Amino acid sequence: MRSKNEDKSVTIVVMKNYLDFFLEQRMNSADGEEMKDALEAIIDEEKKSIELFKIQIRHCQHQMALIDEKNAAGWHTHDLMAKKRAFEDQEFVLNVAAQIQRCSYETKGIQKLLYFEKNESSRERIAVEASEMMYEWCEDLNELTGKKYQDIAKRLLSEAALAKTRIARKRLADFFCQEKPVLSEIRHNAGAHREHDFMKQMEVLEGVEWSDTIERLHRFEEVTLELGKTMKPLMDAGLKKIGEAFGK
Repeated sequence: MRSKNEDKSVTIVVMKNYLDFFLEQRMNSADGEEMKDALEAIIDEEKKSIELFKIQIRHCQHQMALIDEKNAAGWHTHDLMAKKRAFEDQEFVLNVAAQIQRCSYETKGIQKLLYFEKNESSRERIAVEASEMMYEWCEDLNELTGKKYQDIAKRLLSEAALAKTRIARKRLADFFCQEKPVLSEIRHNAGAHREHDFMKQMEVLEGVEWSDTIERLHRFEEVTLELGKTMKPLMDAGLKKIGEAFGK
């Protein structure tokens, strides 16, 4: 006779297999094609947004270089320093926003691959890549929105807008805290940073579920998008600060 724990394990496996089957059927339907088209359109738009960030960051860098030239020529004034600081703050904020945009772009790309891949071994590889991506971006975005970012946000934002940035950052941190054990195990045993223990690798790979990865990726997307939404008020405040530095 099987124990209650064994019965429970069998039930979980059956449910996982059913969910994988249900998702696969949906991805192969007209709904799946519509989702694929929508993802491709969003990916194209996000690529354009990344290019716009490059233009804005280069503009800030160019303006700072011009100010440095004036300082080197002996025009060192409080006015120039105020202008340079405004551009430095905006460049930093734009860099963070661009990184979040890049994260979203990579997430959509992984989603497209993961949702519609039919080959089991390819799904496994993409699920591992998705786990590595989430791990790396959680660490990067936490670092990018650290002390310097918080200092700039505190200077430029209202209390209400500042609170939203902190809530969004905490939601990302909470997601990482919850998912780090799983993501870390996949990263260290099946990903680019894997150990060389074959049996452990196989154990981890056999535990990487397609449907679980899709669900986890969806929650990751939600928290990173929330963080991204808090960037616009900060970018707008930075532009206003630049305008004030130039007397506008």
